[in-house]
Amino acid sequence: MEEVFRLGTFAPASVQRDYQWRTSHCLTLLNDIDRTFLTSSFAPAVVGAAPADAEADTDALDADLSGLVAVAEAVPLEYYMLGAIVLNGRTAAHHAIYDGLQRLTTLTILICVLRDLTRDEILAARLDALVRADSGITRIVLAGRDTTLATQIQPRGAAIKNRRAQILSDMGKRIRTASQAFREKLKPWDRQRRDTFARFLLEQVYLDVQQAFDPRLARQIFVTTNTRGRSLDAIDLFKGQLTDIAADETTAAQVVGHWNGIRGILGDRLTEFLHAVDFLERQQPQGGDCISALADHIADTRGPAKVAGFVQALSGLGADYMALCEVLATPPQDAFEADIWRLQLFKWSQWRPLALLWFSDYRRARNSPGAGSVSKIAAAQRRFDALHKRCMGLVLAGFSSADRETIFARAVAQAKVGANPLSTSGALAFKDVQLTRVSDGLRLPITDQEIRSTLLRWTESMLAGPVPPAHVRECTVEHILPRRPAPQSSWVVDFKDLDTRYLACHALGNLAALDRVRNEKIRNATFAEKRPVFADAARDFKTVADLADVEVWSAEAIEARTLRLANAIELALDLPVSAII
Repeated sequence: MEEVFRLGTFAPASVQRDYQWRTSHCLTLLNDIDRTFLTSSFAPAVVGAAPADAEADTDALDADLSGLVAVAEAVPLEYYMLGAIVLNGRTAAHHAIYDGLQRLTTLTILICVLRDLTRDEILAARLDALVRADSGITRIVLAGRDTTLATQIQPRGAAIKNRRAQILSDMGKRIRTASQAFREKLKPWDRQRRDTFARFLLEQVYLDVQQAFDPRLARQIFVTTNTRGRSLDAIDLFKGQLTDIAADETTAAQVVGHWNGIRGILGDRLTEFLHAVDFLERQQPQGGDCISALADHIADTRGPAKVAGFVQALSGLGADYMALCEVLATPPQDAFEADIWRLQLFKWSQWRPLALLWFSDYRRARNSPGAGSVSKIAAAQRRFDALHKRCMGLVLAGFSSADRETIFARAVAQAKVGANPLSTSGALAFKDVQLTRVSDGLRLPITDQEIRSTLLRWTESMLAGPVPPAHVRECTVEHILPRRPAPQSSWVVDFKDLDTRYLACHALGNLAALDRVRNEKIRNATFAEKRPVFADAARDFKTVADLADVEVWSAEAIEARTLRLANAIELALDLPVSAII
């Protein structure tokens, strides 16, 4: 990638849109590169997961776990291919971008964040050379009047600053949000991992440059690339791969018959189901080709003789998955359903394969009464009671998507041999340093929107009792001290210092759960005007119950409430200290 940026300077061609990527696109790119990085020889020791030797979940399992199977080792992939970009050279050192503007801009933002976070001056200079040419001119200049990239991201040190000034341009908001998302994901990494990842990005991430020296040809490539043809359906490709494994036409016909049954059961959920199956089978990071990789794995582990039986078995697992999805989507009727229902509060999906494995075990025990079924049902209740709490702990500890994949891969490997990943020596236990991060995550300002909403909804569900009301899932986050108070309001008078106001605004103690209608109603109202609304909402939302008794909303009141809520949440989390040092 270094060579591409060093080609010169870049600007969007006339056919290009402005910068359009949102946070989800940016984090998908980061997570995909990180997955490859973690399987490469560049990566330092794996971060954030306990070894896969856990104590048994039931008394019947022998305490000797010497037969525990480790997570299968992936063949290291030493590079990441980011696809083709189309350039037209206006001069030898200046290029118009006809295809690839979103990726080059996003990479520039990521490079700036890595540059400003590193303490390695040589690495920082190397990264900065991809942002600015030797003449000091920035390598990428975006069209239009918005200067967010040029003034708030590209200068040294600018990409990691907290900024509160308004940006009028939608593109500027997207750029600053991308920078903030990268910063929040990368800061929890230790210095060695972050710097090594930066070197991997520079040296092992590749872009295929297509130089079209005639602008008309460049435009034609752009149009053809973006408007022609139909992407290959990964599901249809997977079906074809399964039939290819079959030894003869009779077996292939059986595979097709079972496969059609699976499609009928899963419908629109077939892709996410296959992602869960792939993780259960391979316990490997999931990139865009994981469904195809699953077919290769089936060929290697089952072969022609067993492929039809494997596909038939998927039908039962598919029915289990649909039953699990129904519990996740339906208002809970009892404490067990509520514990499963809480999992859908987490917008990431790494918990799904383990939940499917445990839920499938539960359904078999429930549908086949007999010796051991009662203890298996009780084990399922314990598992799901703990699982959503561990997921909340992972969020607060700041684990990345790649870290969660590693942790849950080990958890699945343990669960598949009957060990307990929830034990103090299991994959889902927390080390002291991780518990400290959880504690800090509750007591320091929470600026990440997804963490805020997930934490508030989960806390509401726990405070509501064993069976939370369904409306908890749709509640919004109310900042009692508003994020953007009116310039002449009492909020500005009471919280004069801008930095103090910012920290207080994003503190846990300043947050409360409300429905959207009430939240819109009070927005920037004074605290005296908000109090009656909180009192009225207390019957629906437990996190506002204490607010009606507060006379004045001050920094001291926010700090005291932060400590109360943090202590209550830590008690509810009940996270065990890992026995693994």
